[in-house]
Amino acid sequence: MKKDIFMIGILIGFLFVSSVSFSAYHHEGEADSDNFLIVYPDKSGSKLDHCALCHSGGKYLDSKGNEVSLGSCQWCHYCYGYDGSGNIGYTVNNYGRDYYWAGRNAAAITAIDNFDSDDDGFTNKEEIEAGRFPGNTKDDPTKKIAPYRIYTRSELEAMPQHTQFLMMNTSRSGDFYAEYTGVSMEYLLKDAGILDSATGILVYAPDGWSNYHPLYPDPDPELYHVYGIYPAATYYYDYYADVINGGWCDYSAPSCGGRINGDPINVAGGLKMILAIRREGQYLDYGQLDQSNKLNGEGPFRVIPPQKMVTPPDQSSKSSNPNLIWPYDYNWDHNAGASSRTVTIIKVEPLPPGTTDIDVLEAGWDYVDPGNEKIIIYGAIFDPNAKEENDSDNETSKYNLPFFYNQYPLSIGK
Repeated sequence: MKKDIFMIGILIGFLFVSSVSFSAYHHEGEADSDNFLIVYPDKSGSKLDHCALCHSGGKYLDSKGNEVSLGSCQWCHYCYGYDGSGNIGYTVNNYGRDYYWAGRNAAAITAIDNFDSDDDGFTNKEEIEAGRFPGNTKDDPTKKIAPYRIYTRSELEAMPQHTQFLMMNTSRSGDFYAEYTGVSMEYLLKDAGILDSATGILVYAPDGWSNYHPLYPDPDPELYHVYGIYPAATYYYDYYADVINGGWCDYSAPSCGGRINGDPINVAGGLKMILAIRREGQYLDYGQLDQSNKLNGEGPFRVIPPQKMVTPPDQSSKSSNPNLIWPYDYNWDHNAGASSRTVTIIKVEPLPPGTTDIDVLEAGWDYVDPGNEKIIIYGAIFDPNAKEENDSDNETSKYNLPFFYNQYPLSIGK
């Protein structure tokens, strides 16, 4: 395998084993984590016991100019490739560089303890002992982890369930109608104790993909809001969309049965943004990455925003036959693109002063494992350890204490 001058040993090998999800990243032939744990054995299993210690995530622009964020593992694959033909140096942070130049062994970890690799005013040793990344300027010992809640699937299912039939309009992969069941996002955030200072949420899949949603309706057609009811929808059916040349809309869901073109879609309680748990009454398929870094599957949880502008299912943007009914229209509402799959993290913005993120681009694969389905909500939410302070500057106290609060150990990046 080709090595770059900055190659520090989180060798790509064949990273992913064939399993339902990838709850632990163990690289073939990788020795640098062992070097780190020789010096800091108490950090085993912590967020520092991960390739993110020396490698950072990154961002790139997709074909539409959209910014895509990747965690350290996915960024390594993007920059370095599965065949080792790229430049892994793009992924290495300053702590990783210092480690490499100091000898890339256990002695090197000790040799750079008194460095301030990320130039944030704290030595590497001080940051490591505090459980902070020594190569990340935004993470230092003065900051505490933002308030968080972890919900299991069983706790989510014990909340009021909302079922809605709707169309998922994609740009490229094929539209479909389906019935989803889950918890309204508004209810869930209020249960978590969202603060009045909150402005919106970022939802993350464990591969680093994220979508931003404002709390309230926004004129931007691509921003889907959390609070309130979406417009009532109409069922659109056409023989060409269903059958001709394979069609471009999937009408096979049982919930489509008995509906005809033009029927109003009646949903008790109205269409809402939900955190979906079931599709057509069945648990969502578990998300997993394939060898090309594509996320397959939806579950265990998916964020489902309805259309803001009700439109028929238009053809794929790749369609070569615009003469059929409903050709692709860039200005139509393609809500499926904002329907994040395999969501494990919801960040409520903005973070309270003096707090730091959980490691959002690394957390969550273990929350996808069958039997361990969870989602974490953190950020601008009620902190039971600072109740008086919270009650003094917001109205969170008008809600009951969160439905579920438990200080699970944060299994970040494992």
